[in-house]
Amino acid sequence: KPKIEAPLDPGFRPLVLGKRSYLEAAKECTEKVEWALVRADGCARYSLPVFDEKSKDYRASAYLACILIQEMIWQRSASELKLFGPAKICKQIKAAYSVGGAYEFEAMSMPNVCGTPDKPFVVTIVESASD
Repeated sequence: KPKIEAPLDPGFRPLVLGKRSYLEAAKECTEKVEWALVRADGCARYSLPVFDEKSKDYRASAYLACILIQEMIWQRSASELKLFGPAKICKQIKAAYSVGGAYEFEAMSMPNVCGTPDKPFVVTIVESASD
């Protein structure tokens, strides 16, 4: 909960507070999901520690990764999303950023935002973080 409540939206909770809480809870996690947003002039990267898929907190990992990717896409734009990490979470993120997924809007909008409307937004799962 924020120290200062938003007067026009008392239920507002900034992403940074949720991310901070998540990172504190996930500090013992040994696996991480990594992503790169490919752009015409380079790429933007990030990694997030993730809970094991058997953990009761696993869903928080998939949810937060998708939200952080969404935030980065709108901040920086991207023509492609590359994922590396545990197979299950990578597959979930790929499905979310595909046609019919929770983030279909971003996947369908990015080609226009990047000035390449004829080239679809591609999501790939790579073998190595260096890919």
